[in-house]
Amino acid sequence: MKKEYLDKIAEYGQLIVVSGPSGVGNKTVLREYLQDHEQACVSVSVTTRRQRKHEIDGKDYWFVSVPEFERMVRMGEMLEYTYVNGNAYGTTKKSVEEARARGKNVILDVDTIGAMKIRALCPDATLIYILPPSWDELKSRLSSTGIYTEEEVNALMEIAEEEISCANSYDYILVNDTISNTLSRFAQIIHSNRYSRNCMKEFLDSYIDGEVKPHVQSYKEALL
Repeated sequence: MKKEYLDKIAEYGQLIVVSGPSGVGNKTVLREYLQDHEQACVSVSVTTRRQRKHEIDGKDYWFVSVPEFERMVRMGEMLEYTYVNGNAYGTTKKSVEEARARGKNVILDVDTIGAMKIRALCPDATLIYILPPSWDELKSRLSSTGIYTEEEVNALMEIAEEEISCANSYDYILVNDTISNTLSRFAQIIHSNRYSRNCMKEFLDSYIDGEVKPHVQSYKEALL
């Protein structure tokens, strides 16, 4: 096979959408994965939420005002956006498209509503849902953060129940029993998914136009 076709396989990055209830460990899994996989990157979400002490603008989130967020929505700049506890969160189309064009596998950590919006706009996206090992473990993780009040923990558990019921709409389901196990499974999915039908579409179109059709045409002409 010609090198130009092999290069085309990797020239456009994948779009990986990851969801899971608050406290399941999505951010930990993604942080660990990114340390060993330079080809991947996490798209930094835009939010109107108040910045926390340990958070860095442009790394954890892009923190913007409510009017600025609303302007971005009106201008069609958002790939997806949603509202949680009175705060807006969204992903810009530009950031995702530019990263994929550079060959980066873009990973989005969004809720189920955002994931379904992305699937509608980007049919080649791969959706992965991460579950907690148990319901009690999820509540324990949320409580131990020290960030949420008991009332907020209960509210997040209610949201988790709603979100988990949507997990059957995802392509892959992972149970985050241990970080090492989840990391291994996550990496396997992304590696094998590189050669899925959706991700290989551009390569296949190029291969058919450049390799198959010319040879078929030459064969037909030789028979005349």
